[in-house]
Formats: sequence, C-alpha cells, structure tokens
Amino acid sequence: MSKGTWVFIGFIGVAVVALLTQIPGTPVWRLFNPTLTVTVAGPGGGAEPIELKIISVLPRDAIVAILDPTFVSGDEAAAQMVPTSRVIGLSINGDHRAYSTAQLSSREVVNDTVGGVPVAVTW
Repeated sequence: MSKGTWVFIGFIGVAVVALLTQIPGTPVWRLFNPTLTVTVAGPGGGAEPIELKIISVLPRDAIVAILDPTFVSGDEAAAQMVPTSRVIGLSINGDHRAYSTAQLSSREVVNDTVGGVPVAVTW
C-alpha cells in the first residue's frame, strides 16, 4: 500500500476513536467518562455508597487554562466594565486580583500566583 493509503487509514482510525468517545456506553466513552461513587451516612450511621454518572459535554482537557494572565489597571477595567459586571476577587498577602467572569466564561480556569501563593481560579 502507498503512503497516502496508510495516512488515510490512520485518519479514519483517529476519527473512529474520536467518535466513540462521544457515544455514551461504549468502552472508549466510559474511559473518558468514569463513574463517581459517593458514600453518605445512612440513618443508622452506616456508609451507603451511591453511584453517580458523570456526564460531560466536552472531552477531558478540552478547556485549556489561562497560564499567564495579564491584568489592567483599575481605571482601565472601569472603562471596560459596567457596575453590574461580575468578578472573582482574591486578596492574598497584600496582593489583590479581580478576574472577570465574562472573560473566564470561555476558558473557565486561571492558574496564577497571588501574594506568592499558587492558585487556580475557576468559573
């Protein structure tokens, strides 16, 4: 077989695996969508496991975290936002940050260091 045929077969194989990760119930789907077991205390104080399914719309690691956030001054932020804009505020060791939820909506996670402490800000 020619090199082009092998490339085509490889492409089809990748496409099939990608499709199987999206079809609930297939072994490949279960690999990316595990079941979560939660244990709760029953009326008698004993632990009763409850099995819950985690259903995700996106595959694992589909949303890439912001790793090196940049910030604007308070005046610049005020010019870009309205009084009802939501932010996640964080203050550690005298270092203050505000993360706009509007900007976090597309990425959802910021890995940052605030006041010398590594943090993960999630939305």
